[in-house]
Amino acid sequence: MNPPITGSITFFYYDDLKRAADFYQNTLGFKLVNDVDFAKVYHAGSGTHIGLVDGHRGSMKPTRDKPVMLSLFVEDVDKWYRHLLSKGLKLDPPVEPTYNKMRVLIFKDPEGYTLEFLQWLTPYGK
Repeated sequence: MNPPITGSITFFYYDDLKRAADFYQNTLGFKLVNDVDFAKVYHAGSGTHIGLVDGHRGSMKPTRDKPVMLSLFVEDVDKWYRHLLSKGLKLDPPVEPTYNKMRVLIFKDPEGYTLEFLQWLTPYGK
């Protein structure tokens, strides 16, 4: 049996850290829990964290291509959709893909990282 994992942080690297931080804190409403100037960590929920790093100072560099998608499990994707519309985002409505029992809201952050808010329509893994 593996030792337990209690949480995670996914780090994204930005050319404009200030703009990204404003989006995650003020648009998405995530709570800033650690700020070391060139890197900021936001609590998104449960054991989930998102780290934003100044790509000019961090260990990795931002690229034009963003071949990663952060999926965040939510209880009510339609509520998130309405919330983000109220913050001024232009979004397509949530959809139910044919390949799984879920509703998803997919959109891009200010530098092109793909975010997915995912609501399972049946218990996860069933």
